[in-house]
Amino acid sequence: MKKLAVISDIHDNLANLDKALQYILKKTEVNYLIFTGDGQSFEVWQKIDQLPFPTFGAIGNADVTLVDRLKDLKNIKIFDPLGKIEIANRKIIFNHYPDIVKQALNSTEKKYDLALHGHTHQPWEEYYQGTRILNPGNIANLLYSPSFALIDLDDMKSKLIFLNEI
Repeated sequence: MKKLAVISDIHDNLANLDKALQYILKKTEVNYLIFTGDGQSFEVWQKIDQLPFPTFGAIGNADVTLVDRLKDLKNIKIFDPLGKIEIANRKIIFNHYPDIVKQALNSTEKKYDLALHGHTHQPWEEYYQGTRILNPGNIANLLYSPSFALIDLDDMKSKLIFLNEI
């Protein structure tokens, strides 16, 4: 069973990031992590870079001043503007912004199993052009309760994890 964790919009809330990562590392069997951006500090990106499984990231609007420093990270594969990966036989695209994800779905011949974004801080799921779009919410605790998503890549079932419930 292959599992994916999706986190977004940390905005330098290191305490909540630590809580989410500890849960992911100790209470799940996650194989991959996608971060859809807005870490806001290099330290946030460093913590994600240290995870013991493949990690992928997208640059958010709060990360634009960090782009040059992020090149020093060794493990996380950073995409700017649009991440396109295949893991566990699933085609996934991701970006920080929902409109860029939808534009990509409009303009591509490829069929994707999953599209991920952040930016709005609101957990959200919808189907668009036959592709499931998911926003895991935010880690920062801004506007909405802090949350992240876990997705089973075998059956594509997802679960939203709220930090105030763990």
